[in-house]
Amino acid sequence: MREILKPIFEWLTSNYNLFDNVVYNYFAMALVGVLAFGVAWGIVGFLYECDLISGRISGSIIHWVTRFITFIVIFTVISIVIFVIRFILTIPNWAWGIGVAVLAIVLVVRSFILRNRYDT
Repeated sequence: MREILKPIFEWLTSNYNLFDNVVYNYFAMALVGVLAFGVAWGIVGFLYECDLISGRISGSIIHWVTRFITFIVIFTVISIVIFVIRFILTIPNWAWGIGVAVLAIVLVVRSFILRNRYDT
């Protein structure tokens, strides 16, 4: 079953890219793949230990489906994190300064309001 499901998995996941740099993308995809493998291995091992599945075919199918779903979830989470980091890095320094100043003013005003509320 591995001979059938592994090429399908590789075909489905081969077009995913996290970075434009080939080396960075290779390492990131290797990390995602190892994490997905570990999760799938653990789940299938747990199912075997609990006697919920038996046989190689059912274990293989569950492993590859779990591995694919886990791969997609981890890839999506990493993509969102990279997007947020890139967005944050595009904000100019003057905007950060204004944001920090506004936040400081709001916190000071809020603390004075709370202090006056509890003093009376």
